[in-house]
Amino acid sequence: MRLSIDCRLRYDVRAPTSFILAIQAADGADQDVHDETILLPPGITADFFVDAFAGNRFIRFLAQPGPLDIGYVAEVERRSVVDQRDFIGGEVVNDLPLTVLPYLNPSRYCPSDRLTAFARQTFGTRPQGLGQAQAITDWIAASIAYEAGTSSGATSALDTLVDRVGVCRDFAHLGVTLCRALDMPARFVSCYALDLRPADFHAVFQVYLGGAWRTFDPTRRAPLAGLVPIGFGRDAADVAFAATFGDARFEAKSIAIRQLETSSAPGN
Repeated sequence: MRLSIDCRLRYDVRAPTSFILAIQAADGADQDVHDETILLPPGITADFFVDAFAGNRFIRFLAQPGPLDIGYVAEVERRSVVDQRDFIGGEVVNDLPLTVLPYLNPSRYCPSDRLTAFARQTFGTRPQGLGQAQAITDWIAASIAYEAGTSSGATSALDTLVDRVGVCRDFAHLGVTLCRALDMPARFVSCYALDLRPADFHAVFQVYLGGAWRTFDPTRRAPLAGLVPIGFGRDAADVAFAATFGDARFEAKSIAIRQLETSSAPGN
């Protein structure tokens, strides 16, 4: 599946401000990025870097006071991946790749150590591995109301569990937390999403099962096949679409995702 992405951000910069953006589609995460363009005002020089932890792509630059318009345009080829989910059991921690071990630990928005008892009581009798991950996803979809404006940047998975309401970020955090509480490596994924209404950045979570990362979306607001990952993290703090250091006011964003002609490549 080939998708076009058009992302626009607008800020009112009040004082010299450093920006770190995570808006580029991940390159190599079951997808290939083509014809990628970053749109910045004349005079701005950007640094492009990849973090050593998860391979996420970031853009850093300094903006002077005034209106600031940022754009990201790309075409992404999503590779068809056969996701064999049948009979995927749990994995012994000692057999896991060392690179996934950090995703077992509690993090800022995912206090899995505080939800262990709840997770074991609610999902502990389900088949280990995929059975538990799917049960967690189904439970969140049925038990947590999706409602814009009901959470903030400080909302944790524990808050969401208590309040029983949130947005995609909160749903993903809760999924990550409950999976980690059952000793399954889980990570937060920021992404673009085909057919998401209204169009916006989206968040899902992945669980390491059967030797691969498997994607789950308890919001059920977009097809899994149309997700374009941007970044992978312990939680949203690792992959915020924009971090600012100075004085800049976010004003607007516009995101458009379209499906282009079907690729004729073998296997697609």
